[in-house]
Amino acid sequence: MLIRLLIILFALYPVHLISEQRLIIHEGVEREYIIHVPENLTQDSPIVFVIHGYTGSAEGIMGYSGMNNIADRESFVAVYPQGTIDSNGNAFFNVGYEFNKASKINDVSFIRSLVKSLTQEFNLQRKKAFATGMSNGGDMSYLLACTSSDLFRAVAPVAGVLMKQTKASCELENSIPLFEIHGTADKVSLFEGDLLNAGGWGAYYDLPSTVEFFAEENQLAQKSVKQISSKDNGADYDIFFERYWTEGFEEEVWLYRIEEGRHVWPGTKFNWWSNPIAWYYFGSGNEDINASEEVWAFFKKYL
Repeated sequence: MLIRLLIILFALYPVHLISEQRLIIHEGVEREYIIHVPENLTQDSPIVFVIHGYTGSAEGIMGYSGMNNIADRESFVAVYPQGTIDSNGNAFFNVGYEFNKASKINDVSFIRSLVKSLTQEFNLQRKKAFATGMSNGGDMSYLLACTSSDLFRAVAPVAGVLMKQTKASCELENSIPLFEIHGTADKVSLFEGDLLNAGGWGAYYDLPSTVEFFAEENQLAQKSVKQISSKDNGADYDIFFERYWTEGFEEEVWLYRIEEGRHVWPGTKFNWWSNPIAWYYFGSGNEDINASEEVWAFFKKYL
């Protein structure tokens, strides 16, 4: 496998923390990804895939997620795949969007190959990875849950949705815990879903039925709801934690429902006047929770 290594030093981190941008040839297509390896890596360290959104980039989500800092603290390998360019000139992961239906790119195969090759390269004992992602990257996390539960221990989409065609062919070879973080006022990945494809992305399910589907697939019979953030106590948003579980089962399915939350990765915030159009769709951010820390806390349950 052809690999070209470009060393990227980030001024925000101490000198010994180095991330590598790699180029490989997969199924005849040039594919890129960034990998961050902590200094304290052990054979027991897991791999966490962090997948960018539509029009985004591996470098972009690496920056705003701050996942490298957590990787260094918790000793896991952070991998940021880069999507390919679609017919509209935008970076994407092929999850079945209506306007990408002619694409032959197989991102499941690409990410599966990275799990196997990186596990071998670093001589890791854990054979299963974790996946999280924003928007299109969240959609990709759902697709990996449905196609690759043999290689992924848990997934955590942020502002992601379950595409209709993904669910139609969803076959969980193994139980797979799932954690979704989603705003009810998301204007891109609608909380209420879009089964009629009014938005042109392709048909996808609402969030309540999506998490219930995975709860049923994992045979989780109990549900609880707890408020974890309140505007009455000074928070920007009311956030509710919906938990599905069954006594004696390790697997759980979680939903953080952010009332009036927009299309953001919680943990970041910006002013509306810096970009009014972006603010309309994405809001001003959310610092009531840190999505990266919450996602890692969920993954850590399954080490």
